[in-house]
Amino acid sequence: MYDSDLYPTDASLADEFVAGQRHGTLIATPPDGFPQCSILPFVRTDNHIELHCVQADPTFAALQANPRATFLVSDFLAFTRHDWVDPENAARGTLNFRAVIFECSAELSTDPNHVAAALARLLAAYEPDATSYRPIQNDDFYGPRLKRLAAVRLTIERMQAKFKVGPASPVETKRRVIRRLRERGEPNDARAADVIESYLPPA
Repeated sequence: MYDSDLYPTDASLADEFVAGQRHGTLIATPPDGFPQCSILPFVRTDNHIELHCVQADPTFAALQANPRATFLVSDFLAFTRHDWVDPENAARGTLNFRAVIFECSAELSTDPNHVAAALARLLAAYEPDATSYRPIQNDDFYGPRLKRLAAVRLTIERMQAKFKVGPASPVETKRRVIRRLRERGEPNDARAADVIESYLPPA
């Protein structure tokens, strides 16, 4: 991802964004193959990201061959037209998004007890108020599925963030883009306008 000086992103904003997301894309590259990727739920704690996947997943096979991985957490907002910024400059048409990339090293386990513990932590994060389910453990109920899964623990070595929330222009132009998004009304436009507006300085 290109690091543009036009879109500086504070690390604390990136952390807050990641904490509010429910999925990311795990990317791994075997030494002699093409990059593989899987969209997965995750739990991040400090300098680690915890995932699980099916052992038959090609991305897991890639990690077994090469434990260096990238984990992408992203949120596409909307496409904004060039003439909302500059009627003559077609290069001002762009995608608006938030993205955080983690460069990581992976530790893998196919031990059903490790997988059960990882799934229990994931469920506690995603469904903190759930009480009706059977505890996740390596028993007759969950065991057959756990034996098909793997636990992945990523250690973060570098983080890169880019929030392209509105044009790299004065606040007045950003507000015009927000207004045009709400007027256009395509799917996700209203949410995109709200997100972009949330990053503007107080009026």
